[in-house]
Amino acid sequence: MPFFRRSFDRHQTLARPAAPHDAPRIAALSSHAFRRYLTSPVEDVVELLPHEPTAVLEYDGRIVAAAQAGWRMPPNAWLRAIVVDSRIDAAYALPLVVQQVHQLLPVRGVSGVYITLDDWTATWLRAPLTTLGYQQVMEVWSYDKVGMDVPSSGNQAVVVRRARAEDVSTVLRLDARCFPSPWGKGEEILGPAVVSAPYLVVAEFSGEIVGYSYVTVHQAGMQAHLVRIAVAPEFQGRGVGVRLLADVVRFCRSRRIDLLSLNTQDYNTAAQRLYEWFGFERTGETQSVLGIGLSGGQLARVERAILGDSSPE
Repeated sequence: MPFFRRSFDRHQTLARPAAPHDAPRIAALSSHAFRRYLTSPVEDVVELLPHEPTAVLEYDGRIVAAAQAGWRMPPNAWLRAIVVDSRIDAAYALPLVVQQVHQLLPVRGVSGVYITLDDWTATWLRAPLTTLGYQQVMEVWSYDKVGMDVPSSGNQAVVVRRARAEDVSTVLRLDARCFPSPWGKGEEILGPAVVSAPYLVVAEFSGEIVGYSYVTVHQAGMQAHLVRIAVAPEFQGRGVGVRLLADVVRFCRSRRIDLLSLNTQDYNTAAQRLYEWFGFERTGETQSVLGIGLSGGQLARVERAILGDSSPE
């Protein structure tokens, strides 16, 4: 009898670290599974097998689930990918494979793991993750801006220019100062983005980099997403963030982009005021951020000042 016609027997499963020879089977499962959580393309998940903590669940000699952590900035990491064969009960399979990933993380200096769930992934991920001990940390709210007008151009003493490869180390230090754990974006993200992103600029004041913003473009060039806007703490409240945000809108107009989106944390009222003043409106879409502390560790304390420029001054 085919394995998917039988009752799922967890005693016949084997959760183990992924090996290089698993790559084709993980790729196939990630491409075709109905229940899949992917924050990176399938080819990236496979390419990162030798470098990122990855686990698989075998049943009857087949890989029926896989999970991978990523975006590691010790002491924290995020779950990058979770896929479960639709013929297997996720309530059983998912905890086994995710727990195997957990076991691979402490040796890498990771004591906290996070994941962001939308309405679809929450339907099959939330309950098994809660069983493992994940707790909701916060919600992330989505905002859209349709009209590309600006209420202010910000501090005109600030020079906005395209980021260069030699700016990466400065941008990384700035990001770490502005965004508390686990929200920092490491070199894995910002390094390539400086070179290849359609829009990643820095804000300079008297020759010093005091802020940056990062935008990606989607839907055949019709939509943009503001991934990041950050201003050094000592320059907040001086119109730097408004200057950056106005330049983002200018970029969208120049590309004839119809919609600019962004996300912000539910508690970040200062950021929400700035965005709403700038013409962004809440979409009603939310994402839940869940987290767990490993090996007796505690989840990182979430700071309250995340956005660089907290006011439109």
